[in-house]
Amino acid sequence: MKKTFIIILAAVLLLALCGCGETNTNNAPVEIPPQAADLEAKGFKCTLKIGEAADYKTICKQDPSQVTVGTLTITECNRYKNGETLPREGLEALEGYEWIEIKARTAFDDQNARLYGVDRASTVTTYYEQKYYEQHVKDLEDGSTSFAVVKDGKEWTDCLYIKTVDNQGWNEERQSICEYTWYARVPEGYDGVVIVFYDAALKWEDGKYIYEVINADSLLFRAE
Repeated sequence: MKKTFIIILAAVLLLALCGCGETNTNNAPVEIPPQAADLEAKGFKCTLKIGEAADYKTICKQDPSQVTVGTLTITECNRYKNGETLPREGLEALEGYEWIEIKARTAFDDQNARLYGVDRASTVTTYYEQKYYEQHVKDLEDGSTSFAVVKDGKEWTDCLYIKTVDNQGWNEERQSICEYTWYARVPEGYDGVVIVFYDAALKWEDGKYIYEVINADSLLFRAE
């Protein structure tokens, strides 16, 4: 009787162990839900189109009480898949990622710009969930910025962007010109990179999200 009890107990333990093994095989990564289009939900639309100039209103650099109005034009938006020749040296390619190149030009030629200069303000953000973006964005020592995005239910943590000022000053037509390029490394096909130009009078305090800073005059371009 004792021997039978031991055999039954051993069988029960074996079944329990087998059951635990089956449970462990179901421990797959938790699926990340799609992110909300925060900017659109807050009433901000990405209205800038490539090649179309839009009015850009901001304060003057030497006298912030003065306002100047110029134009902003997104001149190019290009994508470079992994394996293709990248648009500048120093950009590192990664499997599953691509580089986006966005070029923009601002021009101011009104009286206030000539008298007091121009104070421009711009940044990169995401079309999607701002809380997630702000938790992962980090300025690096080399001047680039790292961030993470979610695409196809997966986190991509090796995203990067670099901003360069390619040309700045007064041209022969007495316009205050500034030309920029942004390079952003994101998952292939990612459509959430957004460039934002806003009034330099708007101050971005710690803990605020971009939709709490920008206003209706701000200009947004989405690299779709």
